[in-house]
Amino acid sequence: MYTRKRMFVVLIGLVLVLLGSMAAKDNPMGIATKQTLTFTQPTVVAGSLLPAGTYNVTHQMQGQTHIMIFKQKGGTAEAKATCTLAPLASKAIVSEQHFTENAKNQRVLIQITFYGDKAIHVLEP
Repeated sequence: MYTRKRMFVVLIGLVLVLLGSMAAKDNPMGIATKQTLTFTQPTVVAGSLLPAGTYNVTHQMQGQTHIMIFKQKGGTAEAKATCTLAPLASKAIVSEQHFTENAKNQRVLIQITFYGDKAIHVLEP
């Protein structure tokens, strides 16, 4: 009986290791597939002016191209942005957003770091 229990525990451990390695292979840059982000004022993302509010951000790969999709929670605003992933030496310990200003004096999102990710998202204009 003790041997069966021990073999069962070893088998469960192997399954967990296998699942973890499969997840790492699917996400080699160490980024979460879904995040939440809040803009405190209207912000341009990939040429689209999004109103202030909270957004669900999902990630897609289209070939080698990384796409971030911003969808407003409780609203209809949406934007898709192509971005480049810049690796970090370790997991981000804080979430950060970096902005610039365009010719119309609008705030433009240019870079995002999400807590726990191992890469910075640099948005393309």
